[in-house]
Amino acid sequence: MQDSSTPKQRIAIIGGGVSGLAAAWHLQQQAGYEVHLWEAQDRLGGHAWTVPVLTKEGKTIDVDIGFMVFNHSNYPNMVEWFKALQVPEEDSDMSLSVSLDQGDIEWNSYGCIRDKRHLVQYYSMIRDMLRFHEEAPVLLRMAPDDPRKHVTTGQYLRDHRYSSAFCKCYLLPMMAALWSASMEDVLNFPAAQLIAFLCNHKMLQLFQRPQWKTVAGRSQQYVQAVQKTLEHVHLSSPIGTVQKALTTGYELLGANGESLGVFDQVIFACHPPNAAEMLASFPSLQECLSQIRYEDNTIYIHSDPQLMPIKAWASWNCLGKSSELPDPTQHIHAQKGDVVMEGSASGFGNKIKHDGTNGESQESMRMKAVYVTYWLNRLQNLDTATDIFVSLNPHQPPESHLTHHRVTMAHPQFTQTTLRARDIIARTFQGQDGLWFCGAWQGYGFHEDGCRAGFEVATQLSGKPLPWAENAKERVVKPPDLSLVASGGSLLKKLYQRLSYDWPVAICKKFIFYFLRQAVQKGTLRLKMNDGSIVSFGDGTPCGRSDPHPVTLRVFDEWFFVKTAFEYDLGLARSYMAGHFVVEPLDDKTEPYHPVLKPANTRDETTVVLGDPIGLTRMFLLFIGNRDRLHEPRRSGRGHSYSNAMSNASGLLLAKIGSFFNYMRYKLTMDNSERGGSLKNIHAHYDISNDLFRTFLDRETLMYSSAIYDAIPNPADSSLRFRGTLEQAQWRKLDTLLERAQIQPGQTMLDIGFGWGGLSLHAAKKYGCHVTGITLSVEQKALAEERVKEAGLERLITFEVVDYRTFCRRPENRGKYDRVLSCEMIEAVGHEHLGEFFWAVEQVLAKDGILVMEAITTPEQRYETYLRSTDFINTIIFPGSCCPSLHALVDAAYRQSCLTLEHIDNIGLHYAQTLAEWRRRFNASEDVVRKLGFDDVFLRCWNYYLTYCEAGFFSQTENCLILVFSRQGCASLLPLCETRSVTQVVPLTAEETRNWLQDQ
Repeated sequence: MQDSSTPKQRIAIIGGGVSGLAAAWHLQQQAGYEVHLWEAQDRLGGHAWTVPVLTKEGKTIDVDIGFMVFNHSNYPNMVEWFKALQVPEEDSDMSLSVSLDQGDIEWNSYGCIRDKRHLVQYYSMIRDMLRFHEEAPVLLRMAPDDPRKHVTTGQYLRDHRYSSAFCKCYLLPMMAALWSASMEDVLNFPAAQLIAFLCNHKMLQLFQRPQWKTVAGRSQQYVQAVQKTLEHVHLSSPIGTVQKALTTGYELLGANGESLGVFDQVIFACHPPNAAEMLASFPSLQECLSQIRYEDNTIYIHSDPQLMPIKAWASWNCLGKSSELPDPTQHIHAQKGDVVMEGSASGFGNKIKHDGTNGESQESMRMKAVYVTYWLNRLQNLDTATDIFVSLNPHQPPESHLTHHRVTMAHPQFTQTTLRARDIIARTFQGQDGLWFCGAWQGYGFHEDGCRAGFEVATQLSGKPLPWAENAKERVVKPPDLSLVASGGSLLKKLYQRLSYDWPVAICKKFIFYFLRQAVQKGTLRLKMNDGSIVSFGDGTPCGRSDPHPVTLRVFDEWFFVKTAFEYDLGLARSYMAGHFVVEPLDDKTEPYHPVLKPANTRDETTVVLGDPIGLTRMFLLFIGNRDRLHEPRRSGRGHSYSNAMSNASGLLLAKIGSFFNYMRYKLTMDNSERGGSLKNIHAHYDISNDLFRTFLDRETLMYSSAIYDAIPNPADSSLRFRGTLEQAQWRKLDTLLERAQIQPGQTMLDIGFGWGGLSLHAAKKYGCHVTGITLSVEQKALAEERVKEAGLERLITFEVVDYRTFCRRPENRGKYDRVLSCEMIEAVGHEHLGEFFWAVEQVLAKDGILVMEAITTPEQRYETYLRSTDFINTIIFPGSCCPSLHALVDAAYRQSCLTLEHIDNIGLHYAQTLAEWRRRFNASEDVVRKLGFDDVFLRCWNYYLTYCEAGFFSQTENCLILVFSRQGCASLLPLCETRSVTQVVPLTAEETRNWLQDQ
């Protein structure tokens, strides 16, 4: 607070909008500071902009084109400020209309329907409107760390399956009108902030909505009233630079570098990007301010009825073309007809430019799918027969003779980046060393937000509360927070809640707790609930590769228990994808993760959306460690063994039902036959988006299979230690495959399932081989052919989209290929078709030909159980896939071909390292993945997939084998000179081992 015995502090306020006016008024009138208000324009007010319009009656009438309406519930500081300034008010009308396709689809809040053909859409919109009003507040009652609370509006609408009519004809146009934003910006708007705004403004209820007001005599009334109270107002005075003064305080420099004075404190009440330009000597602050995004909007003040609905006129009118409106629900409907990997459809087929930006989302391509026209006669009670409108970003300008003014105004865009930067400024920079920031961008972007932000800075700086504040602690009046008010609901709704949610959860929770007590004997599994309670299972002994730390699942939605009880493995996966739970990072940061799971100096991947991805790996290792603990196996009637409740769904009674239906669905819908089934399954995974795979695969070979790292055994924990980059490891793997094939220069080679062409390109470059590659992925073939063309190897490499069985039946291909290589393609064949694969290979293999196969395999002990069940991988990630056992492969080769197994390498531990590196790269590229259109569900799905597989290979309960097959008496298969596996190395001395580990 200003002390009368000391000289007045000089305060510079940059920006004469509502925030600057509020701060200046309080600091000068209530706290007695010397305030200088600097404004680049020739007027004060910012968006409180009153302009004169000449009507057809020949008189001039004042209209507001920015700030137009307010209410007493949500604008408490503005209402009290207006009272203090003696600014009059009057009632306003806040009706809404939507008009699409030049009036073909039209409605307003009075119920006017233009075309009876659209009655179904209209009532669908009304139905979902009521549902949205009921469901939306639930999001706000979720825990702050619940990942479902941090979704975008588009993702929220998709996840809750709102109809296209509701999205395109109501919610999105209304939001675009409220925030002066494009449809794309609205879809990327944080759902929680949107819903909180709607709740606080009572827009999610049919009754007891507030009466909206407008300033009688227009907003110039309050702007002029404030201006009269200020002594030092500098109009048309843009600030160029704010820098530290030679002694204390800050010096302001004009646009031409002239000094405008030295001030003790500086308040930036301008737009943050403009403030960033003035603060070049503060790089960290400048970078943060520049991340708060604003967009310019072109505004016409006119009297052209062509920019209004045909019939359904209202105060706020949203107009556009339905064909250009983005439909956030489109991928839901697409899944009904197309097979798409579960969780992937949010970004299916999207592409990204090579510079790392999404071409469809660049600012130059922002699509203004709708525009808004305000009918000022109704909003501002204009006393004229001339209709006066304000249109933002109309698709076509109004007729020139009906246009009164054309201006440009900027509005904040509340992206996730903006919100993060806003929080950093509030926590780190606000008030530091005499620099302050205020603006509507600190709230929802409306006039009360700007007004309150200015008052908050002024009261913090002066220590003096507003005259109308009820107590000294609350210096500024906060609007009522109605977002967390518990919903009541009728008796019928409460009964429905009990029957459909509460009782199933209670029953399944008991089953799951009982199951986990039996299943988790070693290690510690903790479930942390929303009420803070923690339920633990296990004896705390090291488990999961000797991990002594507990695995903590933070359960946000107790439907997790129902999903897991009824669907077991799939239920756990789908529950994580839905955001029902995450795995928390280790509580004690001083206790390190396993050095292979999280090497030193790697970034922390923990986020609100994902939880701790390494924690997922630890969870799977805990489950595997309990499943495979020492036991006396017993035999089931079908001949497969299971050790305990973790082996399969037999240990959980309810899961038998869900597992049975999952298995039947799998058997009926997953088809690996030649007549389209395989093509459909491959399309579901590999054709998601080439650019998605670029985010995590190595940048040189683009191999989507295990690498082989430089590695040595670590005696300390009986594991391998790896070094080198993923790129180096993939080149080593390609060399290993070609060496195992003992390929010779100029030979012919068939690459079955060539991926993005890495192996084919290497064989052609290194050996001059004539390579034919076959695949069922159209997207992979397109990119692989681009790479072949770039390498200039078109004469040596040919790619084709064809089923391997069709290709091998062609008479011209019989005995044509000296070598056949298949790198992790056999998993897509299916158990029933393994024999067909070996038969097909033998048809095209030359007399002394060699087949080299890299295959993910399931141990024989679990293979029978595996064949009789479904899991996360073969249902969600690779539809219809089957990781065969080694015995199944050898038996299939024996039964339907003359091929014999000649050599085996096990590179499973290298696969665990490869998957971990893929995960790290994928999560580091989250921004790029989101630009491709993939959402939180997909991000969780992909992390679950990578950690699920990593745990299997790390625990050595899944294997990756390099297998060499040939016919007996194969003259070209020279005896292998080594008797060791490729994963082994020449033994090192103890000193060499220590030096090797230190080099990492």
